[in-house]
Order: sequence, then structure tokens, then C-alpha cells
Amino acid sequence: MTAAFVFQLVNALVLPAWLSLVFFPKKKWRQLVVYTIALLMALVYAVYVVSGLGQFNPEAFSTLAGIKALFATDQAVLAGWIHYLVFDLLVGNWLLQQSQKHGISHAFMVPCLLLCFMFGPVGFIAYSLVRLAYKITSKPSTEAQQ
Repeated sequence: MTAAFVFQLVNALVLPAWLSLVFFPKKKWRQLVVYTIALLMALVYAVYVVSGLGQFNPEAFSTLAGIKALFATDQAVLAGWIHYLVFDLLVGNWLLQQSQKHGISHAFMVPCLLLCFMFGPVGFIAYSLVRLAYKITSKPSTEAQQ
């Protein structure tokens, strides 16, 4: 399989997991879908990482130029992309679990999930702000306690 084909495959494979986070947040099977897809993609990632170990230079991680050189092949770029897809998915799943634990409305989570899907850390920032707002607004007033 070519790197271009695998790229198309993993991009399509991740979509059902994200759709389950957005549209089926409370279904028990959602976890199975997310973790199964994440695991399958992690296996594909592992294949690309192991196959590229012959070109691995640990010193490359110490400079920006070295990191750039690590991603000189389509296979390396694909491995990096899969890395992003898997971690963003797992972070999105964690955000959803946290929101449910803290009683945050799913309507507030949908934008956070979409941002996490498209821009990873920006979705985490958005969730953090939503969580902070929920904390502030859900605190009982000190006047009511007195």
C-alpha cells in the first residue's frame, strides 16, 4: 500500500470515532468504537515507525533542522500524521469523559470536540475555558451559605 492510500484510509477510519463522540456521547458502545479505531491506527503507526527505525537518529530530536530531516519521507510524514490523529482522538475522548464527570452540557462540548479534531490543543484550551466557566458559575455564593 502506498503512503497516499494509507493517508486516505486513516483519515476515513478516524471519522466514525469522532462522530460517535459528537453524536452519541452517552452510548456505552462509543468507548469500544473510539478505542478500537485508536488501537488500529496505533498499529499502523507502529508499522511505519518500526519500518523507519533504520533511518532513526536520536540526535535529530535536539534541533528543529533535525526534526525536519526526520520527516523527509512520505512514510515519516504519514507516521507523524497518524500520531496526531490518534492522540487528538484520545484527548477528545478524555475531554468528553471529563465533561460528563463534571456535568457539563454536551452542547458546550461539541465546539471543543470539533476544535480538538481540527486543531488538537486548541480544543483542549476551549474545554479548559468551558470547565473554568462551569466551576465559577456552579460555586454556591458565600452569601447563600451565611
